[in-house]
Amino acid sequence: MTRPPRWIARMLEWALPPTERADAMIGDLEEEYRARHVDGRLAADLWYAREALGVAVRYARAGRRYHRRPIEQRAGRQGGWESSMDALWINVRYALRRLSRSPMFTMVAVVSLGLGIGANTAMFSLVNATIIREVPYEQPDELVDFYIASEGFSHGTLSYPDYVDLVDATLELFTEIGGAQLAFIQGDTDTGVEGLLAEAVTGSYFGVLGIRPTMGRLLGEQDDIERGAHPVVVLSHDYWQSRLGGDPDIVGTDLRLSGRPYTVVGVAPAEFTGTLRGLEPSVYVPIKMVDEIQGSSTNTMEARGNQSFFGRARLDDGATIEQARIVGDRLSATLREQHPQYWTADKAFVFESTADVIMNPMIDRFIRPAAGMVMVVVGMVLLIACANLASFLLARAADRRKEIAVRLAMGARRRTLVGQLLTETVLLSGIGGALGVWIAARSLDALVRADLPLPLPITLDLSLDGTVLTFSILLSIGAGVLFGLAPALQSTNPDVAPTLRDESAGGGRARGAALRNLLVVGQVSVSVVLLIAAGLFLRSLDASRQVDPGFGVGPTAIMHLTLPADRYSTEETYAFLDELGRRLRTLPGVEASGVIDNLHMNQLSTQNERVNVDGIDPPPGQDFHRIDYAVIDEHFLETLGIDVVAGRGISEIDLGDSEPVALVNEEFVRRFFPGSDGIGRSIRLDDEEHRVIGVTADHKVRRLGEDPRPFLYRPHRQARSNFFFVTARTSGDDEALALSMIQEARSLDPDVMIAQSMTLDRHLATMLVGRELGALFIGGFAALALLLASIGLYGVVSYAVARRTKEVGIRLSLGADSSSVVRMLTGSGMKLVGLGGVIGLVLAAALAQLLSRLLYGVPALDLVTFVTVPVVLGSVALLASWVPARRVTRIDPVGALRSE
Repeated sequence: MTRPPRWIARMLEWALPPTERADAMIGDLEEEYRARHVDGRLAADLWYAREALGVAVRYARAGRRYHRRPIEQRAGRQGGWESSMDALWINVRYALRRLSRSPMFTMVAVVSLGLGIGANTAMFSLVNATIIREVPYEQPDELVDFYIASEGFSHGTLSYPDYVDLVDATLELFTEIGGAQLAFIQGDTDTGVEGLLAEAVTGSYFGVLGIRPTMGRLLGEQDDIERGAHPVVVLSHDYWQSRLGGDPDIVGTDLRLSGRPYTVVGVAPAEFTGTLRGLEPSVYVPIKMVDEIQGSSTNTMEARGNQSFFGRARLDDGATIEQARIVGDRLSATLREQHPQYWTADKAFVFESTADVIMNPMIDRFIRPAAGMVMVVVGMVLLIACANLASFLLARAADRRKEIAVRLAMGARRRTLVGQLLTETVLLSGIGGALGVWIAARSLDALVRADLPLPLPITLDLSLDGTVLTFSILLSIGAGVLFGLAPALQSTNPDVAPTLRDESAGGGRARGAALRNLLVVGQVSVSVVLLIAAGLFLRSLDASRQVDPGFGVGPTAIMHLTLPADRYSTEETYAFLDELGRRLRTLPGVEASGVIDNLHMNQLSTQNERVNVDGIDPPPGQDFHRIDYAVIDEHFLETLGIDVVAGRGISEIDLGDSEPVALVNEEFVRRFFPGSDGIGRSIRLDDEEHRVIGVTADHKVRRLGEDPRPFLYRPHRQARSNFFFVTARTSGDDEALALSMIQEARSLDPDVMIAQSMTLDRHLATMLVGRELGALFIGGFAALALLLASIGLYGVVSYAVARRTKEVGIRLSLGADSSSVVRMLTGSGMKLVGLGGVIGLVLAAALAQLLSRLLYGVPALDLVTFVTVPVVLGSVALLASWVPARRVTRIDPVGALRSE
């Protein structure tokens, strides 16, 4: 049967065939097919032919003439929009029927693709929120960010006096220049108070960015005149909606912040979320109110050493960023001469295009590679899922070779058949993509709700917007076309005559088997790479957790509070802290309580002193050493379990009018007093002599993985501060103690500003959150890759076993032992695993060298990881190969010999 019957072609030439005649001819066509193919293998083909004939009849009724072409060519013919849509609809219906007849294949393929596409969609949503999504600024290509470069900070913040000097020096370059400073403040609620993130902004801030209010007005030059005289506030859109119920009459009302009323003058637009991505302020206040709203005793407007200001400017017509850099270099030289105490030789203004900045160039250099690495990882997972799909389709293509051969013999075009098969794969990937979008949405929602120990509340819009959905759709279609094309091309290129005569067509099978094996090898290789990367990250995380910070000897609670300088004098501050400490020490289970102004490993703040020691020269280009320090009371070291190894600690006799003293750590002694214990030696802090009275054990200062760093302590009665971390060690529940600390502080002063309350364990967890998230993501994707690769291997071995059923029957009938047959069948799959494993190990070794900078306490070629991963992968792969091999040995040999 090489040509369609002539009566079919004649029927297609009729202009208006009666419905009855068309139906009769369809019945005749079905009977002829059934007569020629009694085994019923062409049932699906008959259904397709019926649908194609139905299209021909509808077009004939519409008065359109059909040429003498085979039915399947007519159904796929490019004859206008309506014809193409009819052909597509036929292909879709046909694909649905075939998929419904193979529910297990459909389920496995959809779930595999859904997991792969879901992982990619979720990660792309993160990348979109942090990197891709455009900021709502007016003409952002004209904006410039400016920073100060110094030792250890290529793009640091600047002080407000530095900003004022820059404004004066760049009047001819910028049309507007402004900036902001982040502030942690306290807001009143119906049930008490809450900590809020605020931005204290200049009057030109919103004008520089081109932001327009949703309601009322934004802050302007009229709010930027006199320090402490402008208690007005602009609300973020989210805070207005979520905390204030979207009150339409909010403008003009008062909002109590940090103990005083602020008049609401406007609401910012919803798309504007502040200066830094991920850090969305709740409110915006004038920069001249920053000290009042934070309760600080420092005059930020005049403190050149207080570097916490973010600057941004808009270039004038014809001005360039290169000109700004020239002016910045000239101003830097001037400030180094005028203010050598603050402007050291390594300091300089730095300008960057706002369009090139995500958060800060120092952070961006890690964000972009991390985003790229994550997308590569999830891309590998998707490749494994798609390789599974391609492998399954190749197996199905081998089973459909006779059906395809019959169609080609009847005159069907290969292009039409390829389109039909691609429709099936694209439909599969589309369903998988829909599942993937659902998985991504649920995963991102869980991430947003997760209580992560972050130093700042990160706020990212992880909604699946148009960009993300477009990415998912294109990814789904691309996956379906890319990995469905090879099976479609192979299955539509059979040796027609031998296939119709039921001959083996072994060359086609060999090509299909080779491609399936190649896909398994690729899956295993990728899985090995991901598993080793996950193993290295997990080992690094475990090594980080084993690091002793040098403090913390029991359950400890922490409370960060501020005592406003306008309400608390120096003596009142000491009295408040003494009474609070006394009350805390009387609580059940509390063993000790102490105070420090800046807790160790505070990721939001570091502080250092300018120190000089006789006989030790400062670093080149500087007149002093910068040494980290903290102000503590006499109980702090005991509370956190920091030992005094020489001399004495801070005591009640170290008052403001007594001799200035300091404690130093062991690293300080090694560096500045070699060969001595340092007790009684003199050091100059800001040109004031201090006597060393004791030496403490070394402890971590900024990071867990750091080398020993010099550190010194000062008595808090000799160095006043308004910001404190109150610590309390307990033998009981530290979380309950953290709540009790708030109650005790509120009982002393209901308006005291409490920024946060937590346990010491949670504080230390902030140092590991990055490593934990990295290990979680990479580990999760690696486990997913292993699962998908195992499914793919299981499918390949199952198909190979099914094709060798007759061979197994012969072997068993000749007396072969079932265990030897299992070993033979399992060995074919394990050979692929072994080859893929070797390739994966080589690739993983190269990748590990690139990841070495991200690892702590673990070598890049970690022996434990590189041995454990192949063992785990081999075990899983052995199980995936053994199960189908074992199953085939249970068949009846006689039945196997009769099978085809």
